[in-house]
Amino acid sequence: MEQPDYSRYLQSIYQDTTWEVERTPHGSINATLRARKTDGQNGPASLVLKHASPYFEDEGSLHPFSLHRQKTEETMLKLWGHEGTLVAAVGATHVWHVPKFFGRDEGSESRLCVSSKTDEASIILMEDIKEAGNLREWIEFMAQSATHASAATECVSRVGHILGKCLAAMHSRRTADLIQTRPEDARALDRTDLDPVTWYLDMDIFPTFLSKEPKAEAYFDRLVEDYRGQKYTYPSCVAHGDFHFGNIILPLTQTPAEQTRPYIIDWEFSTSRGRGVNGDAAQFLGILHCRLISAARQNSASPLTRLLRLLCRKFCEAYRERAALQCSMTAADPNSQLYRSAMLFCGRDMINYANDACAEDDEAFGEMMAVGLWYLEHAGDDMGEFVGQANRRDLANEDEGFIRSLFMFD
Repeated sequence: MEQPDYSRYLQSIYQDTTWEVERTPHGSINATLRARKTDGQNGPASLVLKHASPYFEDEGSLHPFSLHRQKTEETMLKLWGHEGTLVAAVGATHVWHVPKFFGRDEGSESRLCVSSKTDEASIILMEDIKEAGNLREWIEFMAQSATHASAATECVSRVGHILGKCLAAMHSRRTADLIQTRPEDARALDRTDLDPVTWYLDMDIFPTFLSKEPKAEAYFDRLVEDYRGQKYTYPSCVAHGDFHFGNIILPLTQTPAEQTRPYIIDWEFSTSRGRGVNGDAAQFLGILHCRLISAARQNSASPLTRLLRLLCRKFCEAYRERAALQCSMTAADPNSQLYRSAMLFCGRDMINYANDACAEDDEAFGEMMAVGLWYLEHAGDDMGEFVGQANRRDLANEDEGFIRSLFMFD
């Protein structure tokens, strides 16, 4: 079987160079590789190459996924790049980074010089963020290596603030309107190909994880109705679409707090038809909540437990201040509907993550499942149940209070 020759492709882009290329373990949607230049003057010393096919593979089966996803990623890297439109909208003082965009090509693998095949492909080149790890690895690094607790606290607080502020700004009506004034960007982000992919990745197996629950069918029905917008319609927004700790990276070095900024990667699920507080934010918090439960089970007073909780709280605080989602807790209130929706998706993502990544950690797994089910239960069958007096009292008892703290209340 012919293997792709990515060094040949890079030589066609950067003349008179040679490259060493190795596969990275990151991601399953694309082939992601790190390339290091071994000879020549043209191009960067190293870069990341992502090779997309018009499908992705999971457990031996192929699932269609449009190559348009790399056009979307290109668009978001430019919008959030140096002096990009969204950077200006947020304000440069507290803004996340994205890798520098180097270029994108689309066509047959033979035309791209990757192989002799006629299969269609897309390749995107971007900056290699060196000596970096994902957000979970960075938090663990900060917890283990910080000689002064105050330095770790300051860095983690800043990162939480940046993530919450930038995410809320991206989800805002202002950003949605701004994108519509840029026709090419609007076309790149107007996605119609995501639904079958996200259903397969996030929803398809979910009933299996609920198989032992007496109310499994009712909980899944609530999720399906919300996912498909059958009862309530939520405002579309520009969203990342896969916002979790694995797609947030930081250098694993001791860096002064004022210089610490996260990089956001993997924008191929981005869309202008996205879910904001009830999508990106709920997913981010649901998965980190699982990591917090695991850390607290091992040592509730450990630096890791403290820093994970701090990160989530600072994220929620910054998101709440920027988004200003005021809830009246009435059935017709759009923000209260978003609150319920965020509960549903946080519960789903906690249960998905617990089963995918934590099933061997018996005690922590049980608590993750219990908290995830609490969200599904207290979302109620509809807004009438959700805003009922007894349920409203229970909502104040949310474990850690993360989802509630994304909103403002009268």
